[in-house]
Amino acid sequence: MQQQSVLFIAPTRIGDAVLASALLAHIATTQPQARVTIATSPLSAPLYEGYPLLERIIPMQKQSYSRHWLKLLREVVGTRWHSVWDIRNSAPSFLLRATHRHRFPGSDAPMPKVEQYAQLLKTGPLPYPVLWTKEEHRAQAAQYVPEGQRYLVLAPIANWAPKEWPLAHFITLAQHLFADGGACHGWRPVVVCAAHERARAMPLLEALAPYQPVDLTEGLLPLLSVYACMQRAHGFIGNDSGLMHMAAAAGIPTLGLFGPTPSVIYGPYGRHTQALRAPNDALEQLTPQQVAETFSTLLAR
Repeated sequence: MQQQSVLFIAPTRIGDAVLASALLAHIATTQPQARVTIATSPLSAPLYEGYPLLERIIPMQKQSYSRHWLKLLREVVGTRWHSVWDIRNSAPSFLLRATHRHRFPGSDAPMPKVEQYAQLLKTGPLPYPVLWTKEEHRAQAAQYVPEGQRYLVLAPIANWAPKEWPLAHFITLAQHLFADGGACHGWRPVVVCAAHERARAMPLLEALAPYQPVDLTEGLLPLLSVYACMQRAHGFIGNDSGLMHMAAAAGIPTLGLFGPTPSVIYGPYGRHTQALRAPNDALEQLTPQQVAETFSTLLAR
């Protein structure tokens, strides 16, 4: 069977890049003979390193006057593409030689982003988002999250202050869940954030010291190793963030806490997921008790 060259122009942010993996899974199923070139930001590029049809990744560093698009065009214009999937609806994908073109124009339709992709790109129902790990990622995860215990991943930091549930609420919630009689009694916490956010997460780590937290706040692991850690865990609670979407893709019970961002579009999307909206879109009004009760119900489903 003839090999097919596919160009996939992916979103730049981690959460969006995870959601777009549903399309990569679709390509892997419908074009198993394809070799896929993925263009995305340096931030999100590591998410795709384990993709089974990967030919290469083109990291796109944003430049003034949209010069990054010109650079991408120079790299890919010489190839005759079987298909181009452009999730960013960019000019280069229109200019390339391609047998099939799939361009996502963006949408504000009140439905999950993955379902927007399916509707506007006419793919039919898409699989849930998923990431692909290598043996090295799974080995690192086994060191940090060894078998024999249950783990709850907590992601208390977001990239925008209105998207962050107060850290004091996270501390109260965690202490309740891990205490005798709590839904996660006997579990170990896993605290995760980016390295530059570590100082802000430290109060949670310190408060959970009696429960021997796994510290994933130092930036020592690549993103796919963090994802592999999530695959070995048994639940996730966090703000609307890329880490939340990674947890949903890992297939564990995932509760996302939402304030001003639209949960109907960007809520966690997976088999065992739920978005919990704050009253009046103000996360400080969401109580630890409400979160604990919602998560306990999610675990019981």
